[in-house]
Parts: sequence; structure tokens; C-alpha cells
Amino acid sequence: MTASVKTLGIVTFAPCGDKDQSLFKVNPDIPVGEALEHASNLFYYAKKLMLDAAMEPQGERYAWPAYYLCEMGKAVVDDLSQALLPATTIELERI
Repeated sequence: MTASVKTLGIVTFAPCGDKDQSLFKVNPDIPVGEALEHASNLFYYAKKLMLDAAMEPQGERYAWPAYYLCEMGKAVVDDLSQALLPATTIELERI
């Protein structure tokens, strides 16, 4: 079943502007394995940045890059969740 699952391309991220617009969107038709591998890499590097932020005296400079990497990874996972669970209504939390 999961071999045919692909991203739907409906989840947006990076809110900006006055009208609750999003700057980016997950692209449709990316196979589940490739999308999850990419999300895993995003979370891995976010984790590394957060560790540096916690351990270094001026670690706050790592906070925003880690935040954006997590936002991108979450968008991929949320998009795949909707593809895998189409019959269920999923309320996605916007960060």
C-alpha cells in the first residue's frame, strides 16, 4: 500500500504577510519513502542545531535555523499523514 502513497501537495508552511499567507508548500507526487527520508534529514539537522544551542554560550543563533528545519519536516509529515489517512479528518496544528 505505502509504495503507491505520495505527497498530496496540500500542506503549506512559513506563514508570512498580513493575510495569513504561506510562503512555501509541499510538492505533490513525491513517493512516501523519499519524502520521509528528506523529513528525517531535516529533523536530524534540527536536532544537531538544538544541541549546539543548548551547549554553547551564544547558542541562540541556532534557534531560528532549527525552527525552520522543524517546520519543513513537519509539513512533509503532515502532508503524508493526510495521504495515508484520507478517510480521517486530521486537524493540523499551525506553528
